[in-house]
Amino acid sequence: MHIRFYHVDGLGRDADDGGAIFDRKTIAAFRQLGAVVDELPVLRRRALRLPTWAGRIEASRLCIAQGESGGRTILSHEATFDLAGVVNADALIVHNYFPRFRFPGRKGLELYYRLGALDHYRRAFDRTPSIFFLSYRERDAAEEDFPSIRGRTTVIPPPPAPVIPSARNMEIVHVSGSEGWLPKRLSRLTDDEIARFGKAGFVIGDFGTHPASAFGLINDRFTVGFKLKLMQMIACRDIIASCADIADEMERIAPGYPFWRQVASVDEALEYFRDIRDRLTVEEIDAAFDKAAPRWRVPSWNDHGEAILHALSAT
Repeated sequence: MHIRFYHVDGLGRDADDGGAIFDRKTIAAFRQLGAVVDELPVLRRRALRLPTWAGRIEASRLCIAQGESGGRTILSHEATFDLAGVVNADALIVHNYFPRFRFPGRKGLELYYRLGALDHYRRAFDRTPSIFFLSYRERDAAEEDFPSIRGRTTVIPPPPAPVIPSARNMEIVHVSGSEGWLPKRLSRLTDDEIARFGKAGFVIGDFGTHPASAFGLINDRFTVGFKLKLMQMIACRDIIASCADIADEMERIAPGYPFWRQVASVDEALEYFRDIRDRLTVEEIDAAFDKAAPRWRVPSWNDHGEAILHALSAT
């Protein structure tokens, strides 16, 4: 299959943010499965329009691929969705469903992402036969807002990097992710929060190349999209505390996950981790994970690519 893959480029996008990593690995999975992929960057500039976050696509710098028999066109990320009618898109990949963006205590930011968002998604949904979501929560929300898309949606949670975690470490707290996006910068740990973890005997760190099973903290205060770090924490069998709503994803992907909690603050996460560390042995924790893990549905990137190509072949 020949894939024309339009993806976001520019306008402050961090090359190491979750969306950029997702696009690169999705393209690599397609190629591994034998698909021919044209990578087509979509450059944007700031513009006075709604929704403001979408910007204005630089039409003069846009490469419009010529259609061909058997080819499929994918728009990856909602900031590319203005092209749905221009390039006759076969599929959309919704990274973030902004009509339901939530950031407690930041009403202005919620308004910024929500204002004009419903119409933006409606126009693209009406023109495109297949719609992929990274998040089960957001697919369900979009189907509530647009009942007509039911039957045309597929959820494709981003897979983790392949890992065989080393022996559980009861001192490490995995915290991962870029800070190029404003909601992430507003969510980053403060020096005082990091110091409180250190005082309690914990060390904040990223996964690295050979991660241990440990604790995992999702410190994002906002809820939108899928937390790529969550899938890596599941693969590592981390004890997870999240400031964002991950309940739907946990129920669908890792039912019966033995140790996770949604928390109202980083300090509550610290107390949760300290309680687990002080109350349970490593052997007890690992036994609980061994019992629950067979029920989980954690895809590989090959599974991910096959799911998308299979859905496209049916359109």
